[in-house]
Amino acid sequence: MHYLGLRHKYERRVGLKQQQRSSYIIFLDKLTFIVGIIGPFTVLPQIYSIFSSHSASGVSLTTWVLIFVVTFPWILYGIVHKEVSIIVSFILWEVMNLAVVIGVLIY
Repeated sequence: MHYLGLRHKYERRVGLKQQQRSSYIIFLDKLTFIVGIIGPFTVLPQIYSIFSSHSASGVSLTTWVLIFVVTFPWILYGIVHKEVSIIVSFILWEVMNLAVVIGVLIY
């Protein structure tokens, strides 16, 4: 996924605690956190479409199950590296992905 850039945040925190952070990096860290929270909600139109129309035609169960499966290790990664932004973002992704999977299974 597009979240691979967050690794630098952990490395900077661990290895470069004494260096002063530039305003650009501070801004980028905050922006990344906000996007990590907002991003999962981009799936809401798909969820709404499935549940409001009571139809999941055109939605691939295999794709959404695979997305659910490959997203889970990111939660573990965030826990191991104590990265709240990764943990929160990917828990939200999992909730949204699971909602789609449930919708496809029901309809």
